[in-house]
Amino acid sequence: MLLLVVAMGITVTVVQTRRGATGGPSARTFQVTGTVTAPVAERRVMVAHGDIPGYMPAMTMAFAVAANETPSVAVGDRVRFTLRVTADGSQAEGFEVTGHDAALAAALRAATVRGQKRLKKGDEIPAFSLTTSEGQPLTSADLRGHVTAITFVFTRCPVPEFCPLMVRRFQEVQRELESSGSPPSVQLLGITLDPAFDTPQVLRDYAMSKRANPARWQFATGDRDEIDRLTSAFSIHVEQNGVLIDHTLATAVIGRDGRIAEIWRGNGWSAAELLDVIRRRGEYDSR
Repeated sequence: MLLLVVAMGITVTVVQTRRGATGGPSARTFQVTGTVTAPVAERRVMVAHGDIPGYMPAMTMAFAVAANETPSVAVGDRVRFTLRVTADGSQAEGFEVTGHDAALAAALRAATVRGQKRLKKGDEIPAFSLTTSEGQPLTSADLRGHVTAITFVFTRCPVPEFCPLMVRRFQEVQRELESSGSPPSVQLLGITLDPAFDTPQVLRDYAMSKRANPARWQFATGDRDEIDRLTSAFSIHVEQNGVLIDHTLATAVIGRDGRIAEIWRGNGWSAAELLDVIRRRGEYDSR
């Protein structure tokens, strides 16, 4: 119901332009109009926007704010801004507030209050039953006795600082774990947000393209209800938008006891921070 309210509360105009010399030859810019759906946090603004031709369909997503920007926006504000996209990432700049939707703001605040209970450090990971990219069953019980870093991605994710960034960081973690001789009990797990498309075979091909060592780093899928239960537990917003998915991010380290040793929401964490959590649990020594 809330997503319907958001969709009805938006009037969107999107125009693609090309950046001049200051943006670099590979930079693209888009004029985006939408509605702010969450307070600014960690220099990111959550905005429900319309189609961005040549980039992504209408969805609600967190935009990284340019370093020289301090947007003064609130939940329910209608905004216009420029989105600059390069091969390395994207950033939003030049925010203008063009109006305010008070009814939408009230609905979003009410939804936030209802959803305040979410997994935190020390909580036990909920039970799940998935299938790996190798076609093998994977349950929450299989994590017992291991230290497992989990993140949520999907193979068709187009936004550089979302799934592709999570995968690059897991690549860094894998390289460090293997070069340091960390035991195989330290595992990495990528759970798809798009089970309808990301079959075990698709995930297997994707894992091979990312040079994921299946003895260390697995990708997994499951039926829609199972994925929905997990994303709900991790407070990940997921919304289907045509062939793509609008989503937020969560990454966690699960201890041998099946409890959350650390959890990060968004992309404000580094491979070094994740490795430090593993090191502090006696599972990894940097060299």
